[in-house]
Amino acid sequence: MKNKIKKFFAFSCILVVGVLSVPANIFARTESTNYIIYADVFSSGGLATSSSDLYSLYDTIGEAMILSATSASTLYGLKAGFQEMYPDQYITLSIADTAIELGALSSSSAKTDSNTMVVDTNASNGFSVTVSGSTLTSGANTITAIGGTAAASTVGSEQFGINLVANTSPAIGLAPSGTAPIGSAAGQYAIANSFAFASGDTVASSGSAINQTTFTVSYLANISASTESGTYTTTLTYSATANF
Repeated sequence: MKNKIKKFFAFSCILVVGVLSVPANIFARTESTNYIIYADVFSSGGLATSSSDLYSLYDTIGEAMILSATSASTLYGLKAGFQEMYPDQYITLSIADTAIELGALSSSSAKTDSNTMVVDTNASNGFSVTVSGSTLTSGANTITAIGGTAAASTVGSEQFGINLVANTSPAIGLAPSGTAPIGSAAGQYAIANSFAFASGDTVASSGSAINQTTFTVSYLANISASTESGTYTTTLTYSATANF
């Protein structure tokens, strides 16, 4: 006789936000196998100027000693020294709807839900977002995670997985969105109608700076007729790393 099983899953994300400012590659640099020179003016000033419709400035000494010093008005802001070699760089990660509820699980239908995360960075070599945590757990019982190789939803078999694209089976999720250039779903998490979950996997990335990108993370859970009853929960952590 088949038991009727109902489960409730409450999921929470722990938000990790990084804001970084480090030296970055610039265009037009001098380099060989032994060295890289990021600037081409070596003097106590130089003839190069910084200008706009409102001002013109000859380069001055000072960057090495007072890198963070800034002269500013309502019309402009100026770092002291040679032409600025260390532009402020950053990466941000924000996650909405950090409590995901899949409701009463059933061996006769897949259960899904989604939330969004927004990534923005000017890192010259892009970024990556990883996910870490465990599968759905109730005491000593677990729902089998799909693993690092994506698979389609299989009703009646234990599965827990995520992806970051638009799906039609089941109908859940959206493609990454924003004003180009934007980031992309990564690897096995970029396959429509297939889901994966392995702690430590990269789920989103880019190889260069991006504009603000919204990722929709879709969550899938299936159980079998023999899955133990209980309240199944997990906590996942998304970590964003910039590649300056």
